[in-house]
Amino acid sequence: MRSCSFISIYIIVIIIIVTPLLIYHAQAQSQSQGIDSIIQLPRSGSSRTRTRTRSRRFLSIADFGARGDGFHNDTQAFLKVWEIACSLSGFINIVFPYQKTFLVTPIDIGGPCRSKITLRILGAIVAPRNPDVWHGLNKRKWIYFHGVNHLSVEGGGRIDGMGQEWWSRSCKINTTNPCLPAPTALTFHKCKSLKVRNLTVLNSQKMHIAFTSCMRVVASRLKVLAPASSPNTDGIHISATKGVEIRDSLIRTGDDCISIVRNSSRVWIRNISCGPGHGISIGSLGKSNVWEKIQNVIVDGAYLYNTDNGVRIKTWQVTFFVTVSFSFSFYFT
Repeated sequence: MRSCSFISIYIIVIIIIVTPLLIYHAQAQSQSQGIDSIIQLPRSGSSRTRTRTRSRRFLSIADFGARGDGFHNDTQAFLKVWEIACSLSGFINIVFPYQKTFLVTPIDIGGPCRSKITLRILGAIVAPRNPDVWHGLNKRKWIYFHGVNHLSVEGGGRIDGMGQEWWSRSCKINTTNPCLPAPTALTFHKCKSLKVRNLTVLNSQKMHIAFTSCMRVVASRLKVLAPASSPNTDGIHISATKGVEIRDSLIRTGDDCISIVRNSSRVWIRNISCGPGHGISIGSLGKSNVWEKIQNVIVDGAYLYNTDNGVRIKTWQVTFFVTVSFSFSFYFT
């Protein structure tokens, strides 16, 4: 009898100890399932942030046939991945992977797109070295974005125009050569809410980056580099664009660090290092014998060294008004 009583007491003790543990495990599992289902639902606060992060998709150009060896032409892969990204909704990242070099011939990249696209350049994009590749094509364009809103181009990689052969053929280098057009490396035309940041753009065939007829542009943490002897290699060119911020950037080229032309307004330039080059230029204005104005240009904190000019306003003699308004603070050496 004592043995039976002892066994009964032992079983009761085990039940008392184990039962709460089983209940706790069941509750924890239930709560875990509940949390998982909550995370998947769009809610306010941190859950919304997690959901938004999960909806951000990544497309690698390598998955669309790009070789990334710097020799094979990856232009068609670029067009394919762009077409897919543009047709999707939400936030899409197009990735150019690290330690890869993508050879891209002249390309037009158009909108509008359903998605908000980030072109994440971790490796390098390079142009063909031979200008003859442009035979029969528009010689003023290499990578040309048009009508794309909410676009970001970033990633810490580089875009190399391989412009050396273009420069050697320039009439400014050899006066016996005819004066012919040459490509702008990166052109953004009629783009709204645009960000270009954390990139190195170098050795453009002509201008490096151009914003034409754009609105709400931020260009930041850029390195724009070309030899001082390279002809017409403006760093950043702004035309008919409204609402531009250029900041925290280094620009060393053979022409204007920043050029601002016809009908641009609300241009804010701050914390830039400029030189060598021709400095910061407004104009030429009136060259086409039409009414032009540039308004609200602010340069706040520019370090200029070894430049031909500081800031200059270039105008032509005209029979109508040319309007310019600006303010600035510079550091010259």
